[in-house]
Amino acid sequence: MRFGYYRLRAAAFAALMSVFIVSTGAPAPVSAATRADSVIALAKAQLGDPWVHYAVGPRAFDCSGLVYYVFRKTGNLSRIGGRRSAAGYSSWFRARGLASRTGGRPGDLVVWGGGSHVGIYLGHGKAISTLTNGVRIHGIYAVRARFTAFLHTGISGKAAQAIAATGTTTPPAAAVVPSTAALPKSTTMRRTTVRLNFRTGVGTATHVMRVLRQGMRLTILRSRRDAAGRIWYKVRLNSGQKGWVASLYTRA
Repeated sequence: MRFGYYRLRAAAFAALMSVFIVSTGAPAPVSAATRADSVIALAKAQLGDPWVHYAVGPRAFDCSGLVYYVFRKTGNLSRIGGRRSAAGYSSWFRARGLASRTGGRPGDLVVWGGGSHVGIYLGHGKAISTLTNGVRIHGIYAVRARFTAFLHTGISGKAAQAIAATGTTTPPAAAVVPSTAALPKSTTMRRTTVRLNFRTGVGTATHVMRVLRQGMRLTILRSRRDAAGRIWYKVRLNSGQKGWVASLYTRA
């Protein structure tokens, strides 16, 4: 698919919008018990990451790149039709009768400027998107480019494929896959990317010993997959305390 024309439009509108954006601080971590919660939790983990034209992560994004990265990583890519420009997402949803100016739900997409910019709806009039000053949370009417439509993904209220480890709501305990997942090559030290639950075992049904601050240094001891295939790390803190964290919310 050719993105040349839309790249120029997206870059121009993004630059304009960054001047008028009203941003907020990152909200406290919440439970990710639905597909929408999973998408939103991962999007929030990217707050502050820089805007780079045509980037799709994991440490820089353009507006459609953030959408693509988050939905792909959480197993929901089919809900948005794959990798597209902001205008491409608008067209794809409109062709299926899934665009409207009302009825937005968390996990839906939001488009502005007739398809020049795209983000993810958080609910209560807020969205998260990549502006030229980075990934930010803002109101859907807090940009000069005109709010155009919600693109309805249909992921609110359905079981999440990836349950965030930062939540306090625990689903039924899942059996742990006994095989040990391979650790990343040459990686023994990582840092948390969000405020992260430090648990006694693998899975969100295990006891939370404490909540680790964002940016905390971890020494990786081993890894293991849960029944859903998510990788967890057994780590040692600088204090010597040992426990388990979800690998998704750590970085080298």
